[in-house]
Amino acid sequence: MIVEPPAESAGGLAERYPLTHAAFATMPGGAATLAAVARLEQRWQQVARGQVPLGMLGTVQGPLPPVPAANAYDVIVAGGGLGLLTGYALARFGWRVLVFDRDAVGCAHREWNISRRELGVLVADGLFTWDELDRCVATTYDYGVLSFDATGTGLPATPLRLEGVLDTALDAQALLDLARERFLAAGGTILEGRRFVRLHTRAGGPVESLVELTGPDGAPERYRARLVVDMMGSISPIALSLNGGRPFDGVCPTVGTVVQGLDVAPGAGDVLVTVAGTQQGRQLIWEGFPGRAHETTVYLFYYDLAGPDRAPQQSLLDLFEQYFALLPGYKPLLPDFAHLRPVYGYIPARHGRRGATARRGLICLGDAAAGQSPLTFCGFGSNTRHLPHVSHELDALLRQDRLDARDLWPIGPHQPNLKPTWAFARLMQPWPGAGPHAVNRLMNAFCAGLQDAGPAVTVRFLQDRHSFGDYLRILLTTARRHPEVFRITWRALGPRGLLRWLRDIAAFGVLAARARVGK
Repeated sequence: MIVEPPAESAGGLAERYPLTHAAFATMPGGAATLAAVARLEQRWQQVARGQVPLGMLGTVQGPLPPVPAANAYDVIVAGGGLGLLTGYALARFGWRVLVFDRDAVGCAHREWNISRRELGVLVADGLFTWDELDRCVATTYDYGVLSFDATGTGLPATPLRLEGVLDTALDAQALLDLARERFLAAGGTILEGRRFVRLHTRAGGPVESLVELTGPDGAPERYRARLVVDMMGSISPIALSLNGGRPFDGVCPTVGTVVQGLDVAPGAGDVLVTVAGTQQGRQLIWEGFPGRAHETTVYLFYYDLAGPDRAPQQSLLDLFEQYFALLPGYKPLLPDFAHLRPVYGYIPARHGRRGATARRGLICLGDAAAGQSPLTFCGFGSNTRHLPHVSHELDALLRQDRLDARDLWPIGPHQPNLKPTWAFARLMQPWPGAGPHAVNRLMNAFCAGLQDAGPAVTVRFLQDRHSFGDYLRILLTTARRHPEVFRITWRALGPRGLLRWLRDIAAFGVLAARARVGK
């Protein structure tokens, strides 16, 4: 497991991050949460520097050590957030499913936004009814905004008003409570306060794995399963071991709070917004989504590369300090303004780890596979879109006893239309030689290209539903508006990155052509 770093003292945090310490002190459980942020930051530093213990995945020749019958399952899901939804989706087929987590299973750590159209797949697949989901909807808003600051760019601002993009705010805890109830009713088992230690997979014969955990009292525990599903998030020890300790190749350090008393436009949400040029070498980007009555969830993040040389600058605590200082410049604060609870994390900024997401008896899903869009990086949205086909295909493979890596790998959320979109994310962070307004200039040209392409293409692009034709149209309209994009792309991606992008575009085109011929 990843070694827990020592926690920094409250006094030390207060001295180094006075605005952050003061704001967290006003929120329920703020002191404990601030300490958790500091621990997560230190764990990320370990991961990004390659200082994590590997060898957490072992292979056993011959039978695995026996476990009590009560500890034998068909499926073990590691991670109790979105993993609970996956566990429920599999348990409904009659499989014995265990979901474990180091903390509480079914505890919401982030707010979730999605479109109603995307949410409908859960109803169509019979997981929930609309009546049940409607009770989990905190609010909906009329339109979302893409807007990039035009100051100093020499281009007119081109804000886009979009309908049907992340416009449904869910009460994530209510949905997880519902999923937990359904999971237990389907015969599922929940274990909380369990830390992952090691996974042993049988090399030959029947596919089965042994999962070693430590319980709440520190005592070792063992559980056996035919299939293990890793949903322990972006720095999952399983996914890291599967990929030689290398995390995803891009990251978005993300912080924010759920607030009340923010002066926002009625019926509007901010999908991607900037209000200034680059600051300290970063292009800071805001998101703001209406929530429950008079509440707004606000995020501040930036795109960056992952790696040991970048790790020291990727501090959540530093970003929180900027967030609390810059928030009034994003939206005016009303007299009743208050921070209610924090949101934070390290989110994969590009599609895929360019590595393994499956091995015999193991599949990584969710942030552990870094499978969501690198632009509207909503892990919940990606998980929701893919949950029906992932659960049905895993059910079929379990019944057919086909659980080798070659069988499991294609099931992950490997959307071909997402492969080349990582380049857009790369162009939203400053490149060598870029001036303070360069990213905003390019993004306003990009928005103008989206405007030319039309709202239907734009919505499909932001919902990860775009076709190859849509992608080419967006590229060509942006290039027509801003021919300099070719030179910028070369400087931003470099020769190897540009070649990778062109290969991804070509692969997308080939798959699209094959799909068209196959119809």
